[in-house]
Amino acid sequence: MAEGSAEAADKLVDSSGAEHLLDIWESDSDKPNNSGKHRLPRALDSSDSDSDTDGAKATWKSTPEDSKPKHRQVFFCSRTHSQLSQFVSELQRTSFADTIASVSLASRKALCVNDSVLKLGALSRINERCLDMLQAKPSKKQATGKSDQKPKARTAGGSCPFLRGKTKAKGNFKEAILAQPVDVEELGRLGRRKMVCPYYTARSAVPEAQLVLLPYSALLSQESRDSLGLHLKGSIIVVDEAHNLVDAVNGTHCAEVSVNQLNAAETQLTGYFERFRTRLASGNSRHIQALISLAKVLRSAVQVAKPEQQRVQTVNDFLFNSALDGVNMFKLLRYAKESKVLFKVAGYADSARQQSHSGLVEMHDQHSTGFTPPTGGHISALHALVGFMSGLTNADGDGRIILDPTACTLKFMLLNAAAHFSKVVEQAHAVVLASGTLSPIASLTRQLFLTLPPSAITHFSCGHVVPKQHLLALAVAQGPSGAALQLRHGERGSDSSLDEVGRLLLNICTCTPQGVVAFFPSFAHCEQLYTRWQKTGLLAQLSSKKAVFREPRAANEVDSMLQQYAQCIAQASAQQRPAADATASAVSPGNGAKHDSGSVGVCNGGLVLCVVGGKLSEGINFSDGFGRCVVMVGMPYPNPTDPELQERMRFMDTQQQQYVLKAACPANGEAQITPSLEAAMMSQSATFGCGSTGPALMSGSALGKGNHLTHAKGSTQTAGREYYEDLCMKAVNQCVGRVIRHRNDYAAIVLADARWGVGNAGVAPGGSHLPVGPLRKLPEWIQCSLTVCNTFGDAYGRLHRFHRQMLAATSPP
Repeated sequence: MAEGSAEAADKLVDSSGAEHLLDIWESDSDKPNNSGKHRLPRALDSSDSDSDTDGAKATWKSTPEDSKPKHRQVFFCSRTHSQLSQFVSELQRTSFADTIASVSLASRKALCVNDSVLKLGALSRINERCLDMLQAKPSKKQATGKSDQKPKARTAGGSCPFLRGKTKAKGNFKEAILAQPVDVEELGRLGRRKMVCPYYTARSAVPEAQLVLLPYSALLSQESRDSLGLHLKGSIIVVDEAHNLVDAVNGTHCAEVSVNQLNAAETQLTGYFERFRTRLASGNSRHIQALISLAKVLRSAVQVAKPEQQRVQTVNDFLFNSALDGVNMFKLLRYAKESKVLFKVAGYADSARQQSHSGLVEMHDQHSTGFTPPTGGHISALHALVGFMSGLTNADGDGRIILDPTACTLKFMLLNAAAHFSKVVEQAHAVVLASGTLSPIASLTRQLFLTLPPSAITHFSCGHVVPKQHLLALAVAQGPSGAALQLRHGERGSDSSLDEVGRLLLNICTCTPQGVVAFFPSFAHCEQLYTRWQKTGLLAQLSSKKAVFREPRAANEVDSMLQQYAQCIAQASAQQRPAADATASAVSPGNGAKHDSGSVGVCNGGLVLCVVGGKLSEGINFSDGFGRCVVMVGMPYPNPTDPELQERMRFMDTQQQQYVLKAACPANGEAQITPSLEAAMMSQSATFGCGSTGPALMSGSALGKGNHLTHAKGSTQTAGREYYEDLCMKAVNQCVGRVIRHRNDYAAIVLADARWGVGNAGVAPGGSHLPVGPLRKLPEWIQCSLTVCNTFGDAYGRLHRFHRQMLAATSPP
């Protein structure tokens, strides 16, 4: 580069570098800005400055007294904003809409109406940019702390026009959203129309609201609750779709970082440190170097691991093995969150990349520092590093570190969801977990309410709104040929099993009008079935009965598929051709019934092949003709060799042992170990092993054929085994719950697997109709209509009669 160009570049860097400088942070006292006051976490959005040239901060700032709720509040949270919008729509139809003050909360990304901020994309970038614009003031001191250096105003674009001088508009907007229930989408539209920030207006309305609507993430994270100014003390918390709650708690507090992200984070931090090292305060210098060292150590921990297996360690073991036990993670984490270091480093990296691409200047000598302007993803890399560091601050027994050298990742897995959710429970007056498919309940209670006595937990279950005769539930252990439906993981891929499932669906499609929805354990198995049916001609036979659709792997293709399916069902409904009349090609209800290879003249609806855990297994309603029958093919047990699952099961067994020991302790604190108690504890230790520093695959006595846990004869099911079974039944309940969505709806449910049979997992031998095994974990409204069939002929006859009767009952006179 020419000498003149280099001088121009240096001037450009000097003029723009001020905005990337950190404020003073004294590491010894942990008191930034030499003010004697801790900087509030960036999420709190407050400022201790009295200077406010445009009135934005004064307008939106609230005192602690202002943020306290005026009365007892109800917090209603659900998984997604669309589900909250449905709740708002229902609330608007009630008399409460005019009398209750409600407000909907969401992230800045969902509510921001400033397009220049929204274009940043990542939530973390939007948060930091918003906070920067909220302050929008000259810095009192630069990071050097030198008195002879003049502070430079920030050049990031000034304050937000939706915040500036909006006192009256804000007050009117707040009154408007409290007057009537408004969902997040409408809140954003109102904000644009009134030119007022909906995010901060909604937050300012929280103290006056009686009902607060918010997503899981806003409730489950302490940082998010502080950010939004939520006070849970004495409140009533209602969690909708609560069958997702444990996963949501675990997901909120787990963290994963890859080697690529660690490399990127180290590169960004090193480049920033080398660029500003002479201008950084000593506290900033030490903390940034500590972050750089942490990234190097974590990367090394993955790279030196043996590639043939995953390693599972406790938090303390990982810290000791990585020589990080001397690092104060709490102190370093607080610095990362409160100092704006991530935002400053990312901003500098952005600036370097943009100038490098424009050909104006290289912001630093790449050969001397190893700094290469990033091509993107740097903010996610920095946050991934800090997120994993946050995981390392958890109690040793509450989580595990999973080191995967194959995927080149480190992951913190939360095991004790109650450790975090208990903070919510302790503050609230009452917590209500609501769901249409909350069953099974036992493991949910164990994972979330460990510290509560049983007397503090009330379980209420009510029947379905539909009459009992509108539902037919069948457990089928045999296929149309009379062969057992062997659908364990190791057997379901055989040609005979694939053909038997095809014949099963063909018969069901023959006697079921309109739509049939079938769920399979995985995309791979669904693809295997489809390929086999194409080869044997079964797919052509199915297509002659109903149009066949498959759930796409890509989420953005699901809507298109559903539209085609809806058109098919609409055509079938318009034809008004009762399936009961098309019996010429149907099987007769008898033992070993088989399908006829002939085809009907008109396509009678559609068949959707779905996947458990896919987009269609939750949140999609197959009401009325869209789902006259739902078929659960197989039992969707998770992979028992998964290290995360093994650790979770081992953790639950350990908790169970501790609970048993505590119950056995008399007043003097000495446990009375009875022979039965000792046998139960020994059984668990022998099955799952002791310790938690490695994957330690479960022994053969704990595993049956395929991927289904079996119980030793005469043994009691442990908490870990119960949890494993619950995962399967939770998935089953979610899938079969897609049908029957209102009181006039009707549908059939078919559970197809040999493991549902008499004397196995279905009903007890001897003719008892009381479900045993996994079937006892079906919702009560399904159990009331459940029949376990000895043969497929029996099942087909019941299904045929059910649809014929329902068609007759619902057909217009």
